Amino acid sequence: MTTGAWLEHVAGLNERWDHLAYRYYGDANRTSPIIKANRDLFGERLGPIPCILPVGATLKIPVVDPEPIADALLPPWKRVGT
Repeated sequence: MTTGAWLEHVAGLNERWDHLAYRYYGDANRTSPIIKANRDLFGERLGPIPCILPVGATLKIPVVDPEPIADALLPPWKRVGT
């Protein structure tokens, strides 16, 4: 879930959506918020977006709430209720 705030990022050479997701969220699979926030950069048509970002493009990186970690993946001393 996005908080409504965002950071700005200027795309560098050969940067991709997954690079940004990993850099800002720590998870290369979490590209959806970034793509949704920047959809307007690629026109109104809903065709495919580029895999490699245009160099120099200023992108909005939404500030998102961290995804909760399942208790089963945490060590016993960090689990809720133990």
